[in-house]
Amino acid sequence: MKEATKLYSPDGLRRITIATAIGLLWGTENIDIDSILNFKIQEAAQQKIKIALDLSIPEKMSIASFDLAIILGNLLDNAIEAVAEMEKERQIKTKINYDKGRLIILVENPYQDERVKVGNRYLTTNKESSQHGLGLENVKSVLQKYDGTMDITQRGNIFSVSLLLFV
Repeated sequence: MKEATKLYSPDGLRRITIATAIGLLWGTENIDIDSILNFKIQEAAQQKIKIALDLSIPEKMSIASFDLAIILGNLLDNAIEAVAEMEKERQIKTKINYDKGRLIILVENPYQDERVKVGNRYLTTNKESSQHGLGLENVKSVLQKYDGTMDITQRGNIFSVSLLLFV
């Protein structure tokens, strides 16, 4: 994958696409997570955004596919939207690890401009007013099912969301 990013690519998209395709050959064997990640990786690649993955998960876990889609879909959508505004640092780091009944998910991305927080809720930068703040609220709803927690931090220009679920 690393070598594929060095290939000649007039618009940069070819090398990202090839690196992504090679990366997809290395799957987790967890069909639900692989499907969601593959879809989001393709979406990010279309915007010349790289998603770096660090995955350690079993083939099967006791979490509904729909719940995984809500969590990963919303977190990655938010990260892709934020990184799309960047001229440089166009990479999202995603770690998903499962150990002894605990699923840990971390999504980190750079951002520009200020992220406004009112109370314990971040205001969205989404241009579509009907979509304001729904993503993280949906994630919180899923977390309640699994006695999970969410921690959101901002360090410098890096926005991090980490989740812990008991599955």
